[in-house]
Amino acid sequence: MSSYIKQVLNDKDKLNKIIDEAFESVDINGDKSISEEELEKIMVQITCDMGAEPPTKEDIKEVMEALDTDGSNSIEKAEFGELIRNILEALIE
Repeated sequence: MSSYIKQVLNDKDKLNKIIDEAFESVDINGDKSISEEELEKIMVQITCDMGAEPPTKEDIKEVMEALDTDGSNSIEKAEFGELIRNILEALIE
């Protein structure tokens, strides 16, 4: 698994395809950004799938602030892409 992740991280086209597909699945309304409401829906879905407690409004706000590095009150694809890269890098460590 880690060899595949390394391969993806070293292949810009593969990485961008993964980022695009993941971003589009979270960007429910298709406006090319992820709103706090869209972020909440995906966070609730993930925690539900994991059998964990759903996030609080404060949890969602904290994640939004951490990901929204340009202060636009939404998460653009570049910001989301950085998250995906960081997750993939963490998985191989």
